Amino acid sequence: MDYETTFIAQVITVIGFAVGLSIVVASGRYPSHIRNSLRSYSYGKFLLGSAFLIAGLRDGQAPALLIPLANGMGLAGLTMNYTSVRHLQSRPARPYLPVVVGLVVASLCLLLLLAGGGIASVRILTSAATSAVLLAIAYEVLVRYEGRGVPHYVTGVICVAITMVYLLRMTAGVMQEEAPVGTMIDDRVERVTFLLTMLATVIGAINYVLMASDEFNRELSKLAHTDGLTGALNRRRLFEMGEVEFRRARRYGRDLTVLVLDIDRFKSINDHAGHPFGDRVIQAVVDCCTGQIRHEDALGRIGGEEFAILLPETGAEAGRMLAERLRCAIERQLAQLGTEAGVAVTCSIGGVSLTREHSEFSDLMAQSDTALYDAKHAGRNQVRFFPEAAHPVPMPA
Repeated sequence: MDYETTFIAQVITVIGFAVGLSIVVASGRYPSHIRNSLRSYSYGKFLLGSAFLIAGLRDGQAPALLIPLANGMGLAGLTMNYTSVRHLQSRPARPYLPVVVGLVVASLCLLLLLAGGGIASVRILTSAATSAVLLAIAYEVLVRYEGRGVPHYVTGVICVAITMVYLLRMTAGVMQEEAPVGTMIDDRVERVTFLLTMLATVIGAINYVLMASDEFNRELSKLAHTDGLTGALNRRRLFEMGEVEFRRARRYGRDLTVLVLDIDRFKSINDHAGHPFGDRVIQAVVDCCTGQIRHEDALGRIGGEEFAILLPETGAEAGRMLAERLRCAIERQLAQLGTEAGVAVTCSIGGVSLTREHSEFSDLMAQSDTALYDAKHAGRNQVRFFPEAAHPVPMPA
């Protein structure tokens, strides 16, 4: 390895250590999944920097040991970048995957050298492994990542570009003659590979920080807009969405139905079984409702045991059918949960559909509350719509 390539390797080492140290120091202020991602990325940079430090300074010393060590550490560090992306998405990540990849690559490099292979054969192996990990990272950020933005696309493009470089490096290893084990390959491809790796390390670190910032902002938005116990929208966010849907429905002549759901005799459930059990009931009701409504519908918790559901593009008849389906599903699916504490878990539902007489979203909420009161007054575990039309939902026999 000549002085130019050695210098690039040392620069990569410095960058890797500096990036890793900076990110690991800042990671303690973030939520757990983002913190785990940041630390995984930092440790990956430490390993990558150490690998290039060994590659840049060994200069023919104990190549049979240092070549496998450098390549194993480098691939382990790159795989930790892959796991960091998985952590950032709250996806499961095998904690020992980087160790396994690093050991496998190091072992294969050692076997190649012991079998009489030269540096070119090691280059082919490590280039192929590096390309595979880079493509896995690109797939995660370009295809599987939800809510991806510009930093994700830039990261994916960088991964694909560097993959092409390592494939070129692998091709060069196939075409060239084997060099002695103690001699590092010194050619234009190797210098370009090291230089582009250095640039990718810098740009990739910047983009990764931007990705983590996006995820943190998304987490803050979620905390501001959702109920902490159930994950449903909070009252403020539901009313904001309700105003938007109301104006859109009025402007374009679309249907809109609002349902208000209340758990029957919830105070007695708390008194009889305790507040922790009451929380379980509330969570189970939200889970049941979420499984019945569409993705474009919105469910929010507007009181202790009271919920509202916005149903865009849904008229009165379809709204009645859905409300009855929700009532039946809650009664059926939560029966076993109620048996645990010797209580019955049912709900009453009031609803209203948009008409020309409605001038404010608050009118819909007030009238659905009135319909809910009628359902409670009629004996609970029922569905009522405002105004009480001549089509009451039939009670099952």
